Amino acid sequence: MKVSYNEATAMNCSSLEEDLRLCEEAGFDYIEIRGDMLLDYLAHHSVKELAAFFRNSRLQPHAMNALYTYRDMFHPTRADKERDRQLMAYFLTVCRVAEQIGSHYFISLPEYIDDADDIYMPHDPRTVPFPDSPEKVMDDSIRILTRLSDIGADFGVNVSWEPVGSCGCGVRTAGHAWEIVQAVGRDNIGVTVDSFNLFMNGKNNDFSDIAKIPKEKLYTVHVNNCDDVGLDVLDHSNRKFVNGGAIDIEGYLRTVASTGYDGMVSIETFREEYWEMQPRDVIFEAYRTTKELVDKIEAERA
Repeated sequence: MKVSYNEATAMNCSSLEEDLRLCEEAGFDYIEIRGDMLLDYLAHHSVKELAAFFRNSRLQPHAMNALYTYRDMFHPTRADKERDRQLMAYFLTVCRVAEQIGSHYFISLPEYIDDADDIYMPHDPRTVPFPDSPEKVMDDSIRILTRLSDIGADFGVNVSWEPVGSCGCGVRTAGHAWEIVQAVGRDNIGVTVDSFNLFMNGKNNDFSDIAKIPKEKLYTVHVNNCDDVGLDVLDHSNRKFVNGGAIDIEGYLRTVASTGYDGMVSIETFREEYWEMQPRDVIFEAYRTTKELVDKIEAERA
């Protein structure tokens, strides 16, 4: 398995330009580019510059992050047309860049109840259960993913569906995400798993659903640990590096490895403490701790 860096980890103290330099220096194999940070980069740089960096670097782009969908997206009568316009402008822009730099994955998330009003990073207050039935969630997901599949295919982009375990999300488990991907039945639709997102579902350390997903449909794997706090306060800001915490991160990655998966393993945190550090310190510690975890699991299955 290869070690990857997700830009959320130092997003408020760094930039894409700085992340590229530091991730290459630290030793990461891949970087997951955040779409909002990409847009900031393009205000001062060209796509050609970004493509040239990857042509001359051992560091390579992996998944683009992220498209946050909503339940009525693309619906013929219920869609919010202005919201669809904004989301499609963003999705198409990032897909065009992905095609030119050699990134083949775009992570997309199902709707979850949002109190942030932010199309790039909504926030679930975790106080209200998602209101729709499983049948409606399935129908909406199929419609959305089928359309994203069509659009992504024009750019050679695979769309990866990521469940979020908080109560306000319509797709909370890896098993449910895989059922949806199977129902869509498209070659360029797969699953992203994230240890914290799955743990949020009742502080659950049972990751056995991942073993149901064929390795070729397991597009991206995120790792992180978290503070040992109550479910009523557990939030994405509690994410931390993988060298300790409440998540059985070794059990999680062993389950991933049991599928035969040998792709990227990407560290993704949203910890405010890290955003107050120097980017170099964040990125080098992210690499050290993630590489140690991956090497341990690889040694076990050697």
